Amino acid sequence: MSEEIITKHENCFQALDRLYERADYYAAHSIADNTRLAYESDWKQFVEWRIAHEILETLPAEPATIAAYFTDLADRGSSVSTISRRSTSISVIHSAAGFESPCKTAQVARVLKGIRKERGKPQAKARPISWAELKRMVSQCDPSIMGRRDAAMLLLGWTSALRRSELVALNYSDLSFTDEGILLTVNRSKTDQEGKGTTIGIPRGEQPYCPVDAVREWFSRRFKDESVEAPEDTPLFVNIGMSQRRLWWAEEKGRITDRMVSIIVKRYAAFAGLPTRDISAHSLRRGFATECGAHALPERVIARHTRHRSMEVLRGYIEDGSIWRENPLFFIYGIQNPVHIVSSNTAV
Repeated sequence: MSEEIITKHENCFQALDRLYERADYYAAHSIADNTRLAYESDWKQFVEWRIAHEILETLPAEPATIAAYFTDLADRGSSVSTISRRSTSISVIHSAAGFESPCKTAQVARVLKGIRKERGKPQAKARPISWAELKRMVSQCDPSIMGRRDAAMLLLGWTSALRRSELVALNYSDLSFTDEGILLTVNRSKTDQEGKGTTIGIPRGEQPYCPVDAVREWFSRRFKDESVEAPEDTPLFVNIGMSQRRLWWAEEKGRITDRMVSIIVKRYAAFAGLPTRDISAHSLRRGFATECGAHALPERVIARHTRHRSMEVLRGYIEDGSIWRENPLFFIYGIQNPVHIVSSNTAV
């Protein structure tokens, strides 16, 4: 075989190896990083449990082993949601390795059903923040740069109904200002891992609770020179640091984290005199959907804005919002307009 042909074959093999590497790269990015890390963590804990119990099998795991593992988790107090997540992770790992998941066998399914029946309890939900409550929270934001950032985050977070991961991922380039308000593009989300993107509209509101003006004010305070155009990947909300919270301008410390969003929401809820036990960043998204339900808006209108994939979850929020609007006791009491009675007693 000539040297030229050998070189050609070697080049082909090298090109094929690169393609294999790229294929592995794309496969690794088929799921969100946080999801992948959760799968890896769950699998690691299962392997550690297996080693501790001197079970030497590798992949695939026996159904009896999985059943014993889930039983041990339940007996040691793990929640049903935790065990369900472990089941999903174990199934994903088996599928990635080319094996049938033992979690889908009848033996394991019966154990899981029994655990849900014996140990199941209602999942803790974030307390929804109503529009009236949100305005009370925003009223606590001071004129400092941190206060302007927090006001913009609270108002945009609530009116956009973004998940906290989506809110912290926003860049300046994702927002476009129009005469009507803001066109906000969500480039990637929990239900859009392929990054097709969705655009929602945030219309202008009345002062001082207009999300459009709040974001514009944050823009003007973020940069001393408004003529400077920020790069496309410039994060919308950044960490400022508590030591600089009273300053007019402050040095930013990188993109804000989703955990910090929950801290900010809790902080202003406390300032507004709201109970903070069940309040988190999700309270903004849930509050928007619940408020829409209280106003009897159609599901399709709400779903287009919130981008809920599960209508069952969305209907739960809508039903929460209609508890007072559709309460039969108002009619038994002889109140003709229950919606008016409830809204007139709501603190603003």
